Amino acid sequence: MTLVKETQINGIVNGRPAGYERLRSEVKYFPAQKPYDNSRPVKVIILGAGIGGTAAALLLSKKVRNITLSVYDQNSKIGGTWASNVYPGVRCDVPSHCYQLSFAPNTQWSEYYPKGDEIQQYYENTVKDYGLFDRFHLQHKVLHARWQERQKTWSIEIQNLVTGEIFIETADFFVSSQGRISQPKYPDIEGLNTFKGDVIHTANWKSGFHYKGKSLAVVGNGASAQQMIPNIIHDVAHIDHYVRTKTWVTATFSKNLYEAIAQQPGGPQYTEIDRTAFSNDPAAYLRHRRELESKFHHKPGADVLGSQENQFLRDRITEVMLKRVGGDEEFLQKILPDYAPGCKRLTPAPGYLEALIDNKLAFITDPITRVDETGIWTKSGTHQPVDALILATGFDHGFTTKFPVIGLGGVDLKGKWSADGEIGFPESYLGIMAPEIPNYFTVLQAQGNARGGTVPLQVELSATYIAKVIRKIQSESYAALHPKASAATEFNDIVAGFFDDKVVNDKCSSWFKQGPGDSRILIAWPGSYHHRAQILREPRWEDFEYVVAKGARRNRFEFFGDGWTRWEAEFHENEDKLGEKREEWDIVGYLKEEKDADPRAVHEAWYE
Repeated sequence: MTLVKETQINGIVNGRPAGYERLRSEVKYFPAQKPYDNSRPVKVIILGAGIGGTAAALLLSKKVRNITLSVYDQNSKIGGTWASNVYPGVRCDVPSHCYQLSFAPNTQWSEYYPKGDEIQQYYENTVKDYGLFDRFHLQHKVLHARWQERQKTWSIEIQNLVTGEIFIETADFFVSSQGRISQPKYPDIEGLNTFKGDVIHTANWKSGFHYKGKSLAVVGNGASAQQMIPNIIHDVAHIDHYVRTKTWVTATFSKNLYEAIAQQPGGPQYTEIDRTAFSNDPAAYLRHRRELESKFHHKPGADVLGSQENQFLRDRITEVMLKRVGGDEEFLQKILPDYAPGCKRLTPAPGYLEALIDNKLAFITDPITRVDETGIWTKSGTHQPVDALILATGFDHGFTTKFPVIGLGGVDLKGKWSADGEIGFPESYLGIMAPEIPNYFTVLQAQGNARGGTVPLQVELSATYIAKVIRKIQSESYAALHPKASAATEFNDIVAGFFDDKVVNDKCSSWFKQGPGDSRILIAWPGSYHHRAQILREPRWEDFEYVVAKGARRNRFEFFGDGWTRWEAEFHENEDKLGEKREEWDIVGYLKEEKDADPRAVHEAWYE
């Protein structure tokens, strides 16, 4: 072929730089002659059947086509912390209609603040409603996970806790939702194992334990102690309450929420009339949900150390605490923290402060030195005999993996992120992924909890982001991806800067962070729920390293196939046989009634 005339203008000849040779004029590439398939089969293993793992399973089952799911959890029930914590009085301090999945509302909650077993039952029932119960393998423990670089799959070593059998399961993607507060923390007290009575951790409550008429020692004053003590104090002979740190006990998480009291720790009950009304009037029920949920999106200010807003919060909580200890100023000083409210998790605890001034309870700040066969010795030399020891000493935080997770080049995430490891903290990417660990995700781990919104809402954001990443791999010429180390580093630099002036950096000790005082914040996203939601909406694909699929090493667009989609090809092949099912294929689904045709959503839905 010859051009009509070579015309040179400013060094450009016939639209190309002078001297350009058409070296690729005859280059052609023919992809595999099969339809483009944006939903090739994928297998996903999820660790954990708490709220995070459950939400991930439910959403991935709907957001990712052609997916095979397996969920493993060491508990005997679905529900995570709500399956393992069964101590007297265990309940959620967030309203029930906010502590459910946004896409699976339950009109039948019995109380404003739900009991633990009702929460557990809700999540188990929701799994059954979605037809996924058989994909949940309970009483199974993950021991080891390794990315197989050659096969480009995960090899997961799992133990059946009933039979003891250890087996290997492989998957394309590994999603960890091991739980941030799932591993009970036992205090390092000399002689603890010599005590002859019952020693019970609140997270491992002993079935059949009878505390009525007994003298108990309750060690610790976190949320579990604050819930348990008011529920047992009227039935026991006496409680020695050993307290090492002080904590803010507030009326509620937010103003305008119902303030529970000792006589009604669950708040008002939802009557049969209420529940029926919610079921029969979805619009009214939605208004109720929205009104409650709006209380969890706070304005900024109170989270800044030294701010007027935080001082106002301090004054308000102090006033409430003084009132609840009967106006006893001297006792108030024994329990009033010297750090800013919000440094640790605020704990609404109906009846707890009132129990502290009950004649049946001794509030002891004298440090424990050792335990013997009959009771507890303290630093002052005092010995207190008791019938049983209740350890309300919290959890080892779950921000680093509890087992080896081996990625590229043999890097072990557990060792790398441990306090004495190469990084020394969980250096995640956006709170969801990790460098050098391909096709690996976390649901609610370090930096996974934004300010505002409830836990179910946070895990839904993570699961939705995970679905987008899986669909990327599923529909293009990639086998795997993982975030660049530089992207994770710079994200964590932002995290450190954001929390520099926040109350969480005050001088308290908290599972929110790595150590006491000014230390690395582990739990929180550097911003609000809406901030996190908008940033996670569109993945930054430029932040990733990609592993190209075997068949696409010559041309990145190998996935184009023969120019037709699998779905389209199947439609035309079966068009004459569809009959009444023809509408289900909806090959022109992009056409909608005018009232449903929102220009903002035109051609945006991944599932169309």
